[in-house]
Amino acid sequence: MKGKIPKKEERSLSEFQIRNIQFLTHLLNYDAVTDDIVEILRLSELDYFSLLDKYNLLEKRVNIDEKTNLLKYRSDYLLTIIKTASRIFFGIKGIVYPISFIRFDIDDFSLFNNKYGHELGDRVLIDISSIIRENSRPTDYTIRFGGEEFDVILPSTDIKGASHYCKKILEKVRNLVIEYHNEKIRIGLSGGVSFIEYQFTENKIIEIEGIEKMFQKLQNDADNALYDSKYRGKNQYCIYSPEKEREYLKIREYYIKKRSSKDFGE
Repeated sequence: MKGKIPKKEERSLSEFQIRNIQFLTHLLNYDAVTDDIVEILRLSELDYFSLLDKYNLLEKRVNIDEKTNLLKYRSDYLLTIIKTASRIFFGIKGIVYPISFIRFDIDDFSLFNNKYGHELGDRVLIDISSIIRENSRPTDYTIRFGGEEFDVILPSTDIKGASHYCKKILEKVRNLVIEYHNEKIRIGLSGGVSFIEYQFTENKIIEIEGIEKMFQKLQNDADNALYDSKYRGKNQYCIYSPEKEREYLKIREYYIKKRSSKDFGE
């Protein structure tokens, strides 16, 4: 009908949100509300919604890699994370939301498969996937990017937190021992880290194309840092630095040349 005003979409509060409101009301009665308490409740609500979105992904088994039980790669993971955070942070001035991205790669995996066979190689993939999954938060996105590469997206995490995470994963992998025909085999893992700070504004429109490009840049930057780790001796991680773009190009050229050799194995 002409001139009819559309009804506002009704949104019901979750039980979690209702409990938070009740808690705040109780604190207000005793004049005990502080900025720190409000921030803690806001972050707990963010974790709640993040877990809901993650649960929905896991419910769709099509999103899970059967061999590793990690998520399959999808191009909209960053968009999902930012949309989730927007429920809490949009409209709040000065909010900067940190997100870290890590790409791991098993060192010399092609050579490993050639020497020990793909059956043992699959065992290595499963063991390392378990280490990554079991040492990540429920709100982190642990992904099998392809082959022997793994991606991890760490919401609400700055570079310091991402570095701590990388050290923990690499230490666990270094302690991993694969026993095969009386031989004890150790595995190397290299990583590259990239990072963004997403600035929320009062404008509630999320630019999907811009976030997709942002996700692609996160991956490219982490990939450059990963190549840097390989070049520096493997079994370590490096953090992307925009000042090293020329160096990254030279490192990639070096590996392109190596790929033509028979003994190449990253």
